Amino acid sequence: MRMLRTPLLVLGVLYVCFFGYLAASSSQLPGRVATHFDGSGRPNGYMSRAAHLRFMVVFGLAFPLFVPAIVFASRFLPDRCYNLPHRDYWLAPSRRPETMAYLFRHSLWFSPMALCFALGIHASIIHANTLAQAQLSTLLILALAGCFLAGTAIWGVSLIRHFSRVP
Repeated sequence: MRMLRTPLLVLGVLYVCFFGYLAASSSQLPGRVATHFDGSGRPNGYMSRAAHLRFMVVFGLAFPLFVPAIVFASRFLPDRCYNLPHRDYWLAPSRRPETMAYLFRHSLWFSPMALCFALGIHASIIHANTLAQAQLSTLLILALAGCFLAGTAIWGVSLIRHFSRVP
C-alpha cells in the first residue's frame, strides 16, 4: 500500500484541480456549447452547458481510471492471457503478487496523464467557445494529442523495459 501512496496522491491533487477548474470555468461557457468539431475545427455538434459539464465529470472520472481498473481486474486472469516478456519468470507463483502489484502501481501513473488530457480537452472547448465564431484550434488539439500519445509511449516503453530485464 505504501508504494501506491505517491501515484494516488498525485492523482488526488489533480482531481481536486480538475473539479476546481470545471467549477471555476463553467461560467465561461455559453448556454449552448459547441462540443464536437469537424476536421477544420468548425463546430458540428452542441450540448447544453449542464450536459457538457456532466459529460466532463463522467469523462474525467472514468477515462483516467479505465486502465487501472482493467489492470486490477486482470489479476484474476490465467497466466496464458498475459503477453509479457519472460512471462514464466514474472508470473511464477512466488513472484505473481509482486508482478501484479507492479502492474497496478504502474497503471496508476497512467491516470494523472489521462486526467491532464481530459483537462486539456475541456480547456480547448472553453477556448473554442469564447471566440466570436466557435472554432477549435487544430494546433492546440494536435499538441494535446501529441503530448498524450508521447506520454503513453514513454509509459508503455518503461513497462516493457521493466519486464524485459530478468534479475
